Amino acid sequence: MVTKFLRASPRRTLVLILTVFVLRGILAIAIIPPWQHPDEPQHFAFVHILARQELRPLVARAGQINLSERIDLDLEQRILWSMSTHGWWRHYGELEPNSFPKDFTGVNRHIWRVEDPPRAYYVLGAAGLALTNLDSLLAQYYLLRWMALALAVPTVVCVWAGARRLFGFYVAAGATLLTALHPQFVLMSTAVNPDILVYLCGAVIWWQGARLLTGGPVAVSMALMAFATLIGVLTKRAGVPLVLMLFLVPAVALRFGRPGTFRVVGPSVGALAGGLALVGLTAAFWSGDGVDWLTGYWGHLTTYPLASLDMWFPPIDIHARWAYFQRFTQGLFDSAWLMAGWLRYPAPPGWLLIIRLLTVGAVAGCVIGSRRPGMAQWRTGLALAGALVLAQVISIYGGFFMREFGAQGRFLFPVIGPFMALFWVGIHSWWPQRVWPLVGAGLLSVMFALDVVGWLGVLVPAYVR
Repeated sequence: MVTKFLRASPRRTLVLILTVFVLRGILAIAIIPPWQHPDEPQHFAFVHILARQELRPLVARAGQINLSERIDLDLEQRILWSMSTHGWWRHYGELEPNSFPKDFTGVNRHIWRVEDPPRAYYVLGAAGLALTNLDSLLAQYYLLRWMALALAVPTVVCVWAGARRLFGFYVAAGATLLTALHPQFVLMSTAVNPDILVYLCGAVIWWQGARLLTGGPVAVSMALMAFATLIGVLTKRAGVPLVLMLFLVPAVALRFGRPGTFRVVGPSVGALAGGLALVGLTAAFWSGDGVDWLTGYWGHLTTYPLASLDMWFPPIDIHARWAYFQRFTQGLFDSAWLMAGWLRYPAPPGWLLIIRLLTVGAVAGCVIGSRRPGMAQWRTGLALAGALVLAQVISIYGGFFMREFGAQGRFLFPVIGPFMALFWVGIHSWWPQRVWPLVGAGLLSVMFALDVVGWLGVLVPAYVR
């Protein structure tokens, strides 16, 4: 009866899922103390400095920001004292220094200054602080956490919209609810960090890619994907894989889209490339000091992973490389599900073992089970979801593994939508269609139980005293 009721009103289903997600976000904001998410002090400091600029030039042309004022030693010390008050060193697993640091440079490598980054997130946050005109440092900090949650809500909506276009109501409801119950995603959805804006841009590409493959308006979808890509690149270097996705979507559409798609999509790709370059140049002049900023940012991007040929063809120690690959992959995977704080509070080993087995089963199910006759109607969706997830994974391994830098699981969240769709479909593909309602109920029950264990076994003991 409940299933029939929800099917009769998909909007009501989406509202219920969003309610679950928002309540979990509110719980995270209430429980987790300030400064406990990755890189929050430096991101907050840069937003705070921009917020002191005059609002109109800030929005009209970010290049007019006075970056000579980006170092504020008094602000940095206030942030450090707030970090001390809320136990940052204890949660990080270190002793608070006897000689308390005067600024960020005194916290070794843990805290660094944001120099001249892509500014989309910072301008957005600074506009919020300038408009609200809050005086308290913590009030400003919490405003940015609420802003992150506000950006996460449309991200979840895009996850729903893309999955429903490609897979239908059942998969959309399951994949979106899995997203709402994802513990690490909700933590990053309440963090003062530019990543959340990249997640939204990736979700828009997932949604519009689904529209493109299912007969939606080509021009509108291509334009929205291009705009999302541009915003993602101007938010953080982690948004660069969106460029690859932008051109993968039309390629998937040509292969798996409806008949006649080529006549429309084919010429659009060339127009898209030229238009994106033009808009990108315009944005570069808006976002910084014209060609100088664009040149500097291009050099910043190409340090991952194109710094030198030696990186790609080094002398290889097979055993050492394989051992590092295992450590890298395990760290990436575990921190993608639950590793709270500054990667200091991981989920229990049994918790991680269950989610690893489920993930392996889902991936295998997508590869093997997709060939079953009953899965034929989902092959287009599997192709798009698989292409987007693969693009993100290749970018992470190319940008981090090849340079022997550890990567955090949060870098996978620009493709949280297609990943959760694959997860849901992959698990179901092992079972006959007649028992899918039981499979879905069982999977959601397991994920809900894991979520409860995550809160009561990891987050509450770590942060509630």
